[in-house]
Amino acid sequence: MPTISATELEQLAIEVFVRAGAPAADAGLVARLLVKSNLAGHDSHGVVRIPQYVEGIATGRLRPGAPLAVSDDGPATARLRGGFNFGQVVLTRAAEMALARSEGQPLAMVTATEYGHSGQLGSYAEMLSSQGRIGVVLLGKQRGAVVPWGGRQGRLYQTTLALAVPSRQPFAVVLDMATSVAPFGKILVKRARDEPCPEGWLVDQEGRPVTDPHADLNGGEAGMLPLGGALAGNKGSGLTFMLGILTTALSGAGSALEGTLFIAIDPTVYMAYDEFLDQVDAYVGYLQQTPPAADCERVLAPGERSHRETLRRQREGIWVEPGTWDKIQQLAAG
Repeated sequence: MPTISATELEQLAIEVFVRAGAPAADAGLVARLLVKSNLAGHDSHGVVRIPQYVEGIATGRLRPGAPLAVSDDGPATARLRGGFNFGQVVLTRAAEMALARSEGQPLAMVTATEYGHSGQLGSYAEMLSSQGRIGVVLLGKQRGAVVPWGGRQGRLYQTTLALAVPSRQPFAVVLDMATSVAPFGKILVKRARDEPCPEGWLVDQEGRPVTDPHADLNGGEAGMLPLGGALAGNKGSGLTFMLGILTTALSGAGSALEGTLFIAIDPTVYMAYDEFLDQVDAYVGYLQQTPPAADCERVLAPGERSHRETLRRQREGIWVEPGTWDKIQQLAAG
């Protein structure tokens, strides 16, 4: 696979989005966050999405430069509608609004809807934790391809949650996870690389395991298993449902659109900031000192593996599958 530097890949992505009609500043933001995902090893939320975004612009589903509308604006709350702008543009603005409203408040809540694919959700939680807030970001929808516990047809969405806390660690302490066994983006990567999915990700209409990443999830040919899979999927299924209700009802997304809920919490409501950081760092150290299993070097805290991968890929470059690389170059060339 081609190995590309992060700088080169980001610049190429900017060229593609500007050529497709995006404002230069927005193109830069989207490109930076996509490449950030690749650097962290989350290729499913990286530049593999560029052709999808360009197609969305061409069909009108994605509207670069669309104005953002704020409603229900209060001292600690707001709703944001993105006009189907880039998800990265809309959710970055929502994070900024939550941060601003958390000044002098125990917590602030901002919701967002009407946006395109938003990339790695943990990036937005990090935007809050980097400014001294506990960041909680929940993303969901009421319709999707995840099979509810006890069913055999996709109905629920692969909802996502991200939690980030301030710390003194050299990495962002952040948890970013889908409530399905694997997010759709990883299936997209399998399609791009023409690789089968691991058994346990997908089932057919009869509930039998399938591994074909090209199976039509939207058409019901296959469905994704909830977190916990066949053995403990009741937990993932329930979490998916509840997050779907919270994010879509509070944002006004309804049953058709995706919604995101941002919660910014000020830890100094309960203690001095340094005391909070002391507790976080002590807990991180306690976790890292766990005796490792035979096949592990050591136990890592949430966010630590992504940090390590980012440092490695900054040195060595980012691997992009040939099919995706060819498409990006074609789009950049016009």
